[in-house]
Amino acid sequence: MFRLAVSALLILLLAACTPQQMLLSSLVPDGTASVMLGNLQGIADANRRQIAGLEQREDWPGLLAFAEQNIARDPFSPEWRLVAGYASGRLGNHRAAAGHYGEMLRLAPDDPAAYRLLAGAQFAGGDPRRSARTLEQGLLAGGESALTLSLLGDVRADLGEQEAAHSAYRRALSLAPRLEPAWWGLGRLSLSMGRLDEARRAAALLREMNSPYGEALERLIAGTR
Repeated sequence: MFRLAVSALLILLLAACTPQQMLLSSLVPDGTASVMLGNLQGIADANRRQIAGLEQREDWPGLLAFAEQNIARDPFSPEWRLVAGYASGRLGNHRAAAGHYGEMLRLAPDDPAAYRLLAGAQFAGGDPRRSARTLEQGLLAGGESALTLSLLGDVRADLGEQEAAHSAYRRALSLAPRLEPAWWGLGRLSLSMGRLDEARRAAALLREMNSPYGEALERLIAGTR
């Protein structure tokens, strides 16, 4: 019963989710240290445990201070810039987060995650055009990436550039045919463009993948009738 209630709530939240919220949740999908720690291979285990503890307590000022202390000790560590950017974003200081992610990118120019995180901070800070440019730069620097293209579709859709968004989602799905956020974005976009058959196909494919996005998209389609 509890699992059913949680699933129903998730579907309602997805159906109400704005493109901005979709982009940010795609960057850090479950909002926990587990996602962030996967990118911190260069940080000692003791520090990783402290980061996890601070994140679990939602002590964002403490996490930021811990990251800044370590940046002072090791200014050439992209990992600590990632932690500082994450904490700054949690505190709602998206300009500071963008600054840290920008330094992360400067120190690790081949890391595709750095482009996506910087783009997310720019987007959250109210600059979707700069966010789109950052994602495009990431594609030029690192080659085609399904996740980056899906995020670019989200940003282009937010800018009202529907055909460009449609192209980005399609490119993403040509690389990763089961990428749920791309089908979700394409379905929502198709619905807004009046392409009901394409939206229904996206919903059906998401249902086949047992994705909560499927029912959420079906709810949106039903609401247009």
